[in-house]
Amino acid sequence: MSEPDAGPPLPSRTIPVLLSALGLWVSGVLEWIHVKTYLLPSVDSFCTIDQNFDCAEVALSRFSVVLGVPLPLWGAAGFVAMLVAGWFRLRLLWPLSLVAALASVGLLLEELLHVGSVCLMCEAVHVLAVILAIVAWRSHRRHGRPASPRTWARVLSVPATIVLIAMFVIPPYWAPLTWQEHVPHATGVTEQGHPWVGAPEPTLVVEEFVDYACPHCAVATNLTRRRLAKHGDRLRIVRRHQPRMRCNDKNHGCIATRAAHCAGQLGKFWEMDAWLFAHMPGHRDLDVMEGARALGLDEPSFVMCLEDPATYEWADRQAMAARRLKVSATPMYRTDDRTITQPELATLIDAL
Repeated sequence: MSEPDAGPPLPSRTIPVLLSALGLWVSGVLEWIHVKTYLLPSVDSFCTIDQNFDCAEVALSRFSVVLGVPLPLWGAAGFVAMLVAGWFRLRLLWPLSLVAALASVGLLLEELLHVGSVCLMCEAVHVLAVILAIVAWRSHRRHGRPASPRTWARVLSVPATIVLIAMFVIPPYWAPLTWQEHVPHATGVTEQGHPWVGAPEPTLVVEEFVDYACPHCAVATNLTRRRLAKHGDRLRIVRRHQPRMRCNDKNHGCIATRAAHCAGQLGKFWEMDAWLFAHMPGHRDLDVMEGARALGLDEPSFVMCLEDPATYEWADRQAMAARRLKVSATPMYRTDDRTITQPELATLIDAL
């Protein structure tokens, strides 16, 4: 009597588990880069080569946080699910890996078409996801075990825990500390006409040079606001501008710089400053009238100021003054008539 056909052998778990584990590790590294980009922007990243290959630039992009969860943690949750599916040799590995591969292609296109920079560690995740999808298609798709309710629970429990912790336990370190409704510190204007915020009688005065289109400036100024929250009685920040373009009425340039100046003329410089950093980074053009309406500014007066030749001249003087001080990059800091780096600034503030 012949023995019953045992059927095709189950697919190997070795390669899917190794690929998933490696993807989980790389996702963890990417989360560290994401945290460091927002909380320690002065620390150089091993993943930054030049402006075309910059993990920090990608970490500041619009899809770096999805539904309140940093994208690397979504990746970690996905690789955990695929690791469990691979370990139990489930057919479920194929649809999970297919979704991961398609998401990887979409994120690569986002980097190329919108961010303008590529994250090499992200591409390592994308390559792992695609290879995993190929492995699952060749073996698990047809020969894997069907998923029972119990195995579904095993596959989804740990990833769901990761996402829920990210949503409700991890502080939103990427969220801006905004002043659009209220500036919680004293404000004024220096003798040279530059807006300041912080201590009326400061121990430390720092000039912060920014470009509103610069994503790194948005992160740096958010960190500055947090520092002011701790040292607002001793620290004063003076806003200086380095718009990296000519500000004249022929090219209608420096729209954000002019908008901040005009809002200041109407008594809401720092509110507009915060609004611009929440909406402008990564763009060269912006409907600043949206900001004027959000802040309740008198629109006719705001528009008249925006197009006033004197405003263009003022903005151009700001850019020229920054260049004379050899401020070529943003953000940049000066104190006591000398240029300092972000680590030096952190040391000075710690001394407070």
